[in-house]
Amino acid sequence: MQSTGRKLAIIGMLLLTVAALAQSSRANKPIESAHRAGPHDLEGWTESYPFADGQSYPTTLVIAQRRHVIRRIEGDPFVWRWIFWESGKQVAYQAGSLHFNMWCTLVDITSGQQLANHDCYRELPEEAPAWEKALRDAQ
Repeated sequence: MQSTGRKLAIIGMLLLTVAALAQSSRANKPIESAHRAGPHDLEGWTESYPFADGQSYPTTLVIAQRRHVIRRIEGDPFVWRWIFWESGKQVAYQAGSLHFNMWCTLVDITSGQQLANHDCYRELPEEAPAWEKALRDAQ
C-alpha cells in the first residue's frame, strides 16, 4: 500500500512540474517588434523577452525572406537598432548591454559571416565606415 502512495505522490509531482513548465514556456514566448520591410522581399524584426524587472528587451534580430526565416542574430546581450545594408545583402546592427558598451556589427545575410565589428559606444570618428554612420542615424 505504501508503494502505491509513493507512486501517486511521484506522479503528482511530475504533473505539477509539467504544468509549471508549460506555464513558464507560454510566459517566455518572444514579443515581436513591428516587421520592417527591406529590399528583395526581405523583412526583419526583433524578438524581446520579459525580464525579472518587468521590462522586455530585444535579444534577437530575425531576418526573413517571403516569410521564411533565413537568419537569426543573437544580441550581445541586446540588439538595440539595425538596418539593411548593401541592397539587402548585409545587415548592420548595434548590440550591447544596458550600460557602458555598444558594438556595431556588419553581417552577410546569406552566410551569417561577420564582416566588421566596431566599438560604437563613444562618438563615431569622422572616418567611420558609411554603414556605421547610417546605423547611428537609424531610428
